[in-house]
Amino acid sequence: MYDLAKLYQLVLNREIAIAKNQVLDTKRIKAKLLAFTSDVAQVGELAHIFTFWEKETQIVHEDLLETYVEGISMLMSIGYEMRIDAVKTTQEIPENIPLDDLIFTIYQQVVILKNTFDPIVYQDLLDDYFHLGFRLGISLEEIIDSYE
Repeated sequence: MYDLAKLYQLVLNREIAIAKNQVLDTKRIKAKLLAFTSDVAQVGELAHIFTFWEKETQIVHEDLLETYVEGISMLMSIGYEMRIDAVKTTQEIPENIPLDDLIFTIYQQVVILKNTFDPIVYQDLLDDYFHLGFRLGISLEEIIDSYE
């Protein structure tokens, strides 16, 4: 069984190669948060959580996985920028939360994180993004396999 900590370490290993200042680069984090919101929107559209133009198209799991993993990479890169050393294993959330509400929650957490740079908010955002993926049929094993 894979866990979230192993995935975070894989992303950190990629990021460590990039030299960083000791000061928190809030401008860079904010730019990455914007990029992450773009990934979330693309996931929502590819998963047909919202789509107004292509209702007849099939959901292509491989495309959804690729876009979702781009979001994971960006989100974990943000954690690295914030100097977060470790993340906890994600907790289960009720299945009855509508997917569109889950996306709105993710966006709200991004705004809060942008204003506070709070590690607890980061963990909540990470948990909710993983839950979005799980609800869309993306497994943690698929995510980790896409890194290896």
